[in-house]
Amino acid sequence: MSTRANEFIAETLAQYTPRAANYDLSHGGWHVELGRDFVTWLPPPKGGAVLDLACGTGLVTLPQAEAVGSGGIIVAVDITEAMLNEAKRKPLPVGSAEVKWVLGDITDLSSLEEVQGVVKERGGFDVISCCSAFVLLEDSARAIRHWVTLLKPGTGRLIVDVPTEDRNLQYLLNYPLRRALGKSMVYDFDWIQGIQTIQDLFKDAGLEIEKSFRTRSYIPEQWYGADQAMEALEGKTSRSGLWKSLFDGLESEGGTESVEKARKAWARIWQDHLNKDGRLWDGHALYVSIGRRGE
Repeated sequence: MSTRANEFIAETLAQYTPRAANYDLSHGGWHVELGRDFVTWLPPPKGGAVLDLACGTGLVTLPQAEAVGSGGIIVAVDITEAMLNEAKRKPLPVGSAEVKWVLGDITDLSSLEEVQGVVKERGGFDVISCCSAFVLLEDSARAIRHWVTLLKPGTGRLIVDVPTEDRNLQYLLNYPLRRALGKSMVYDFDWIQGIQTIQDLFKDAGLEIEKSFRTRSYIPEQWYGADQAMEALEGKTSRSGLWKSLFDGLESEGGTESVEKARKAWARIWQDHLNKDGRLWDGHALYVSIGRRGE
């Protein structure tokens, strides 16, 4: 595994391990809604085989297990043990498929016997899903090409989501602000230029696109004016653990001086990202694509 790939894994563990216990309730619980929506958008067949990648706390996995029923099988893989532990604590709905929870790297599934066993016995998976994690991968194009080989030829389908290219408040926090403070994450959303970005990745991997769409915002939408930078910042740090942890860390490292530096950087970034009307939109919409493997 490359040094760069290890950096992505280390960042993922650092971001998600402390959030695991409260992940389902964070940000108003929208991850739970998205998990259910994934199964609505791509219902797995009764008795089918499903591979849920970056399964986290099981928010997609468990609805899938219920959908395929007792004759099906679910393999759920995640790199963060704390998230998997939360998933394992949850009861399976009555009549659900067996779930095999696997600690592993979703970008290389070649050595996971739980995955390879299904491919050998069933000819591949009916559905592979990756929810809220595709942009966290070092090489998303290579990952898709790998996943396609695990789908049933002719019928197997992949569903993936990515954030839209909108420069919302979470984007401003995670990228421009962190960069300005010397705390950049290895992740990069800037390669997403529109819905065509994910469509092109699917086509290049040999998938036939069946659906591709923009979702609603999973958090309440809000427009801010040019003079509301500090109001927005204070609102987010009071409600979001992700925001609060960054500023708490700054204060513990450098006291009020570090926090004030961050606030000034935020004000500059805010001005730089206002639209032509002098406003800034906040929300969390996604692009979702569903593709089918050819024969």
